[in-house]
Amino acid sequence: MKPILMTITALSIVALVMPKANAIQASDKLQVTSATQLSQATAVDISLLAKTITGFLQSDRYQTESQILMSGKNQGIDFTIYAQVKTIAQSDGKFRSEITFTREGEQPKPPTLVISDGKQVSIYKPDSKQYAVTSYDNFGKSDDYFLIGMSSSLFLQIPNDTRKILARGQLSDKEILQLIGLTPNLDLKADQRTVEGESFYVYNYTASKEGLTFSGFVQPQTATLKQLQISGKSQGLDILIAEKILNRTANPALTPQTFTFSPPKGAKKVKSLSISPF
Repeated sequence: MKPILMTITALSIVALVMPKANAIQASDKLQVTSATQLSQATAVDISLLAKTITGFLQSDRYQTESQILMSGKNQGIDFTIYAQVKTIAQSDGKFRSEITFTREGEQPKPPTLVISDGKQVSIYKPDSKQYAVTSYDNFGKSDDYFLIGMSSSLFLQIPNDTRKILARGQLSDKEILQLIGLTPNLDLKADQRTVEGESFYVYNYTASKEGLTFSGFVQPQTATLKQLQISGKSQGLDILIAEKILNRTANPALTPQTFTFSPPKGAKKVKSLSISPF
């Protein structure tokens, strides 16, 4: 596994935003309401990071409710897209995600439904009454993968055998980091930030080639991941992708239909379908 999946995620975001950004109207003004105060950089707390990783992978199934913000800005482009996401993800590759996109001053669209049975992924958009089916592997390589929630996609990419080893809690901090690809030569940095009155310990990794920084916001008292963020400039476009985790529940209840998609009456199957609102 690549370090923190930084390269995969960053390239997915650039692929999503760059070719389509010119279609966004300049009137979609950038409005970020969560002010962040940056404090002095601090030494990297490896023990807290290892504890956070172990807690993140403790169970084999989670329901995550989160808010996603995607924004891009340069001289000719200025846009912000928001999404409300609820995803149940299971370590065997099964998941069910409901994604609702909103824009400032517009009514939310009906939620897009994305369901995986571990082998294939079905995408259904109720506004167009269209659905498409693709393989799990193809979906995992697509630009849409992170839209089910960066935290959920990150969880799904951890092999189940690796998750089980970490969940036992018998490894040293160094062994935990090495197991998921956080090698000693990885240039991790850390700082402390205050967001909406709450203090976080923030881990940062910058991929210099892509010009993007991947950040994980951890609540230090509980060693809980609360936010993931990718920011930086690529090809002249200032990019910010942030997922704020509102609630993450281990072992949510399932029904026989949770990971099964049945096309609604009147739905039309198409060759491909993007989750993106662009």
